Amino acid sequence: MKIVFTNRLTKAWSSGIECLKKEFPEVEFITFKDVEHPRMLLRTADMVVGGHFSGEEIEKAKNLKIIFVPWTGVDMLPWEIIRKRNIAVTNTHANARTVAERAVALLLALTGRIVEFHNDLSQGVWHGFSVGLPESDYWTSVYGKRCSIIGFGNIGKNVARMMKAFDCKIIALKKHYISEIPEYADEVTFDLETAVSKGDIIFITLPLTPETEGMFDEDILSKMKGKFLVNVSRGKIIDEKALYFSLKNGILAGAAIDTWYQYPTDSNTVVLPSRFPIHIFKNVILSPHAAGITKSNIDNMVKDTINIIKTYLKAGKILNKVDPNLMY
Repeated sequence: MKIVFTNRLTKAWSSGIECLKKEFPEVEFITFKDVEHPRMLLRTADMVVGGHFSGEEIEKAKNLKIIFVPWTGVDMLPWEIIRKRNIAVTNTHANARTVAERAVALLLALTGRIVEFHNDLSQGVWHGFSVGLPESDYWTSVYGKRCSIIGFGNIGKNVARMMKAFDCKIIALKKHYISEIPEYADEVTFDLETAVSKGDIIFITLPLTPETEGMFDEDILSKMKGKFLVNVSRGKIIDEKALYFSLKNGILAGAAIDTWYQYPTDSNTVVLPSRFPIHIFKNVILSPHAAGITKSNIDNMVKDTINIIKTYLKAGKILNKVDPNLMY
């Protein structure tokens, strides 16, 4: 039995893999330490750790039974082939609290105009009492605001719990009907327009699927006059052009975005996050897809993934199995 690790190796990964080797000596564990290009061995792998694979790679991996994704998002997998081959996929939700914390931090930076005021003051430009307290210098408190959380999964629930510290009313958007109101929510809706209309602040914490891609289109964004938008899910859930014009035309009060439309490549490491000049607006907070990037969070995701692998090898039980039809 062979398991191939295609992910980058940290100390936590190296330690976890060494423990697996000791507990399961009959299993072959292959990493970058063993071969220069472990992906080349996918053809003979029974299991693989990673989250970015082409359809061709999975098609040629004839022995592949399970993919362990060491983070939450599984939208970079060739799902059509995975469904056809009946390959199991797991992920980890160990990053939920950290991503939620980042979402709340982005919101506070946005509504508090923290980056804008910092940049101005670094150039000697003052705001507030020192210059006569003009109304144009007011910032927005989040206390008592209505927060609509679009996608009330692990991250959404943690966002709700944190926003309760600000006495916010929580409106949870769920895809499937539930009869009871979840913990930390004040009400539940199953309709996006209803959720958007009721919220002063809109958090997007959905997975990217064919159903959610482009969900926030021109029509939905046009209904968000004066609202703040925070996205810590995937960029493509918001239509890129519509987002730009909703900011340019003063529809949104502001946006804080952690996930984008353009990313660095090996050949081009300096890349603006959008094809539209979203970065020029003062009421936008840019974050480089860094919501989960803390040492403790990375270590927790490693530990969780190692435990999922261990459970599968020991008992054949699949923890955190992703629904192939829902893609989460």
